[in-house]
Amino acid sequence: MSSPPLNFRPRVLVLAAACNPDKPSDYAAGWGWVRQIARFAEVVALCGAWDREGVERYLAAHGDLPGVRFVFVPEGPLEQWLKRRRPLFELHYFSHYLWQRRAFRVASRLVEEQPFDLVHYVTRNGFREPGFLWKLPVPFIWGPVGGTQNYPWRFLGMAGPRGGIKELLRNLLNLLQLHLSPRVRRAARRAAVLLAANSQGQRDLARISGRAVHLLLDTGVEEAAQEVAPRPAPPPLRLLWSGKFEPHKGLPLLLSALAGLPPELFSLTILGTGPEERRWRELARRLGVEGRCRWLGWLPWHEARRWYDWAHLLAFTSLRDTSGNVVLEAFSRGVPVLCLDHQGAGDMVTPACGVKIPVTSPGEVIAGLRRAVTTLAAEPELLGEMAGGALHRARVYLWNRQGERLAHCYQRMTSARASGAALPQT
Repeated sequence: MSSPPLNFRPRVLVLAAACNPDKPSDYAAGWGWVRQIARFAEVVALCGAWDREGVERYLAAHGDLPGVRFVFVPEGPLEQWLKRRRPLFELHYFSHYLWQRRAFRVASRLVEEQPFDLVHYVTRNGFREPGFLWKLPVPFIWGPVGGTQNYPWRFLGMAGPRGGIKELLRNLLNLLQLHLSPRVRRAARRAAVLLAANSQGQRDLARISGRAVHLLLDTGVEEAAQEVAPRPAPPPLRLLWSGKFEPHKGLPLLLSALAGLPPELFSLTILGTGPEERRWRELARRLGVEGRCRWLGWLPWHEARRWYDWAHLLAFTSLRDTSGNVVLEAFSRGVPVLCLDHQGAGDMVTPACGVKIPVTSPGEVIAGLRRAVTTLAAEPELLGEMAGGALHRARVYLWNRQGERLAHCYQRMTSARASGAALPQT
């Protein structure tokens, strides 16, 4: 893999609070960004000590990552205690804040010991915890930042009593922190380059910072299949749903949409686990779709991949997500995506590779999902065209292309600094 061209190879201090090749989501994204930045920079990666085992196991098996030095920042006893508590208003945010202060002290010592051209905070990158690296006397990059998106207000009743209260509180906290938090505003304004993970975040960050914000998806995909795996034409339409069983993932929308459809029209495979499993299984039973559902629990990627190859369509019903790794996983196997038209999924999915349902009301979304399933089950040619479009879309988000996009941001920033011009904001 060739390195993106830069005028020189900068020294970059990267804060990757989640960085582990053995874990999904934020951890995989942090690992991906560290690897990509090392293609065109000398990297010191500040990571949580909780990721040390996974990183060191990978390095022992595959050798060192050229150009990367890992520094693991431990948690204190209070942070560890807070992380073990999961009340309604989760205390792990405060735990992360305390860890960020530790990471800042370590970063400050590193900056005193050696010069850095850039400091980049890549993960975990919900906007509400900007960390403290923006205080360092080094040009600061923040992002891709996510987390500004809210759970749609009209859908709170679908989250259940506990989930609804949690999402309501989160929505209110988002509004307060986004507009009133001094640290969020200072980090956004101090950043030489500010990156948003989705277009909603791009608008929100531009509003509070008064500046241009660059759009860059917060994750990527390692590879894409060369061709679409052969599948029998529907019906039944083979539906795949994958994710955590948590209220914001929205599986009840899909189950409700499938209720009343002829049983021979679809087959649904569900991957994942979590606290909502009992409630969702009971809902499937009440709706009369339980017999068409296969619940497989959480599967590692090498096992889950065969279910992507089985599926005609991934249903991504999330009501609140910065992006969605499962969307890219589906694309990489030539699986179109049925999703809600908002947040990160709304950015990633196009008419060439999926169907997006407007986020209006629960009843209208359920009806839209039902129409899409019925239409695609009856139009295998359209489904085949979208499968090819999904592979094409996956190649847009290959990790090496994501790295090239970030390298161009670095190039503009370092060129401006070398020339003495004002640092660019996009």
